[in-house]
Amino acid sequence: MPQLKEHPNWLRTRGAMGDIGVDREAAVIRGYVLAQEGPFKTEGRGEFDVAGLKKIVTLARKQSAGLKSRLAHPTLSADGIGKFLGRVKDVHLDSVRVKRNGELALLHAVRGDLHLDSTALNAPVGGGKPLGQYVMDLAESDSDALSSSLVLHASEEYRLDPKTKRPLLDKEGKELPPLWVPTELHASDIVDTGDAVDGLLSAHLSIGGLPDELVRRASDLLNRAFLGESRAVLKARLTTWLDSYLAFRFGDDPEEDDVQDDRDESLLTNLNMTRGVAELRATLAERGANA
Repeated sequence: MPQLKEHPNWLRTRGAMGDIGVDREAAVIRGYVLAQEGPFKTEGRGEFDVAGLKKIVTLARKQSAGLKSRLAHPTLSADGIGKFLGRVKDVHLDSVRVKRNGELALLHAVRGDLHLDSTALNAPVGGGKPLGQYVMDLAESDSDALSSSLVLHASEEYRLDPKTKRPLLDKEGKELPPLWVPTELHASDIVDTGDAVDGLLSAHLSIGGLPDELVRRASDLLNRAFLGESRAVLKARLTTWLDSYLAFRFGDDPEEDDVQDDRDESLLTNLNMTRGVAELRATLAERGANA
C-alpha cells in the first residue's frame, strides 16, 4: 500500500493570476503577498494606493534575477547573509481578502512567487531545520503567522485640499497618511508582522464573494496586460475586443456597422489629439484583421 507523504506536494488555492500556496516539489511559495492597498499598520506612517502597487510591480520586474528575500530584516549586528531564502519572481497585481472593522474587504495587492534557493534547503551552520523548510512548514500550517515586508526607497506624497492647501482628513478627523511612491526595491523579506501586508498567503475571493469581485478581477487582468499603456490605446483595444465578443455571442448586426464607422472616426479624432494618427490607424487595422 502506498505511503502518504508527511507533507502534501501542494497546499494551494487559486488567484486571479495563478496558484497560491506551497509547492514543495518545486520549492516555491506561490502567490505570496508583497504589499497591499491601504494604510500601513503603523498609524500615520504611509499608505499604498493602486498606482504605488503598480510601481512595485514595474520595479520588481526590472530585476531579471528576481527580488531578493531573506528571513527577517538584517540588523546592525547581523547583515542577513545567513538568512537568505531565495528570489521572488512573477510579481504581478492581484487582490486579497482581509477583514477591516469586522467586515470582509477586497483590496488590490502585489503577489509573487518565492523560489527558495538550494542553500535555504540545507541545514544551516550550527545545525537545525533548513530555513526554507521552516518557512514552507509554517506557511502550510498557519500562513497568517507569517507576513512580508518590502525593503525599498520611496518618496512621500502628502494629500492636501486643492483649495485650502490643508491636509485632507479621514472620517475620524485624522490627517490622511502620505502616499508612498516606490523608487527602488531592495528586497521582500519574510517577517512576523509586515507593516503593509496582512497574512503571507491572504486568500483571493472566488467569483461571487463580493458584489464587485468580477469587476475587480477584470481590472487586475487589464492592469497587468496593459501596464503603461495610454488611456486612448487601452480604449481602442477594449472597444475592438468588445465588438468581437458581441459579434461572436450574438452575431453580426448590420445596423451596427454604420454606428461602428462613426465610432472609428470619432476615435481617430480623439487619438490624434493625444498619441497621433499613426497609432490609431494601426489599432484600426488590427481591428479589421480581427473582425
